Amino acid sequence: MVLELARPRPIWQIMFSTHHTDVALLYTITSLAFLFMGGVLALTLRAELFAPGPQIIPDSITFNRIFTVHGTTMLFLFAIPFASGIGNYLVPIMVRYKDMAYPKLNAIAFWMIPVGAALVWLGFSDVSWTAYAPYSVIRAPGPAADMWIFGLKIVGISSVLSSINFVVTIMKCKHPDLPLSKVPLFAWSMLVISLMTIVAIPTFAAALLMMLTDRLGVSGFFNPAMGGDPIAYQHLFWFTFHPEVYIFILPAIGMMYEIIPRFSRKPLYSQASGVFAFVMLAIIGFASWGHHMFATGMSFTEKTVFMIGTLAAVPASGMHVFNYLATMWGGRIRFDAPMKFAVGGIALFFSAGAGGVLNTAMPLDFITHDTYWVVGHMHLFLTGTIAFGFVAFTYYLFPFITGRMYNRKLADYHFITMFAGTVMVFFTQHLLGLYGMPRRVFDYPPFPAWIAMNEFATIGAFILGSGMLAFLINLIYSSAKGKEANMDDPFGLGGKYYYPVSAKTPHHTGY
Repeated sequence: MVLELARPRPIWQIMFSTHHTDVALLYTITSLAFLFMGGVLALTLRAELFAPGPQIIPDSITFNRIFTVHGTTMLFLFAIPFASGIGNYLVPIMVRYKDMAYPKLNAIAFWMIPVGAALVWLGFSDVSWTAYAPYSVIRAPGPAADMWIFGLKIVGISSVLSSINFVVTIMKCKHPDLPLSKVPLFAWSMLVISLMTIVAIPTFAAALLMMLTDRLGVSGFFNPAMGGDPIAYQHLFWFTFHPEVYIFILPAIGMMYEIIPRFSRKPLYSQASGVFAFVMLAIIGFASWGHHMFATGMSFTEKTVFMIGTLAAVPASGMHVFNYLATMWGGRIRFDAPMKFAVGGIALFFSAGAGGVLNTAMPLDFITHDTYWVVGHMHLFLTGTIAFGFVAFTYYLFPFITGRMYNRKLADYHFITMFAGTVMVFFTQHLLGLYGMPRRVFDYPPFPAWIAMNEFATIGAFILGSGMLAFLINLIYSSAKGKEANMDDPFGLGGKYYYPVSAKTPHHTGY
């Protein structure tokens, strides 16, 4: 069965539906809205850093507020909800089930996100997205920081509820004739990150609760004046947020596993190695959180253990890259927008991983710690891999969800500007770190090298932003006025390895 273009339904029917495709659409649209909101804040920060001295932001407190909400939005309100949205759309279809295991719980998990997001944005706190103690406990302004804490508590509960739903759907609701080993790799990525979320998020929830009681004066877990230890917060934070890095990235890797075989017109090279790599990265994610804390006074033995644990992620990540390349090798590749973004994401994933390997070495980490090297490395993963994978899959599913094709010329412009802008911004930030520029600063000395690189990075950021604007225009215009897609083969691939699972299984659709 092939999806057919249906007449648009009233928005209220979608908003109050509990069907997985409707909830998926709500998740996806909401997460993309936060992507653009967070992107505007990022451009504001880069414009401020174009040159030394105040440019458009009046003071460091305002800078820190914008920085905090930007980071929180991109990580918690874009990356996680987008993966949940695509997972909601495809996972039940991939496991041959009529819906998510708990449809009402699924809708509740989504509607918690706007509530948590409203608290974060209305509070506009300055605690940074990491909220390190003791500043977040002692000095951060009360209502704003408290709203940030409660907002993230709500978003965290939403993530746990959604993860439980995915685990039950995949493990208990899949078709009896479908062995787990044959479940598509995107569904495997959602299963792995859901299990990771169930383990990781409660730790951060506990840290936030301890922070809140510290702020109320009831306890002193992280308050040095009351005998507390600020470093304890960092352990709790990174025990959650190093696995969270893989929670962000594994869905993008899973999405590329759906795109690359189809646009290469070849079967996937190895299903088993993809599953093995997903599981290994999940385990390694929980075994290497301490590499974020080499500068906090750990013993040499502890640092060595975490360094080796981090290096163990290299072969697991390499399995994915090798799997992609082996699948493409000898294929009749069609470089339409989804494939362009997928291949670009692979290249930037390799680059970001190479920088991470270098930073794993303790001597280099002491040099680059809290410099722009870390900013460049982190954002090369977040933008270069996660955003590229998510954008690729948005283009990939677009004709199946809307029944229309996107504008290919705009999509090409989007790819060129997004790739060029990503390289200009985040490769340059690596160099800024090696030149000693600290991160999270509102102003910097007028060193010629720092000025030149900040100017170059800011120009790159606006080039990237122009591409994302083209993406937004393309989505809105094409969904209403785009050319009607050939639902049998919208990308002209010939069919055998093309059709997504959603085109094979009867299910509800109304977009």
